Amino acid sequence: MKQENENTEEIKAPEESKETKKVEDKKDDIIEAKKESEALKIQLEETEDRLKRIAAEFDNYKKRSNKEREELYNSIMGDVISSFLPVIDNLEKAVESKTEDEGYKQGVELVLKQFKDVLQANGVKEIEALRKNF
Repeated sequence: MKQENENTEEIKAPEESKETKKVEDKKDDIIEAKKESEALKIQLEETEDRLKRIAAEFDNYKKRSNKEREELYNSIMGDVISSFLPVIDNLEKAVESKTEDEGYKQGVELVLKQFKDVLQANGVKEIEALRKNF
């Protein structure tokens, strides 16, 4: 009977090693999965960080672009309005000059008023500068 027990033990030994090998393989798989998971977490964090940086850069770009557009608009408007000021000065002189043709004088006054209305609609205000400290 001893021989039967020994044979039985020999048969059981290979089965135990197969089970041990399966457990070890599962442990290795779990360890490998954890490593992959951590690598993916690091990659995700890097991607999120890059995305946040790009979003911040884009937001800064939009703000900078809007500011530049406003500055350009104001600069162009200033140049255009500055070029009209001598015309308005001449129209004011024409209104002040004496003329026998009242229709002509009224026409010049209307053109002057229209110019002033357009400038006022674009934010230009006349300042009292005559005989005032600058």
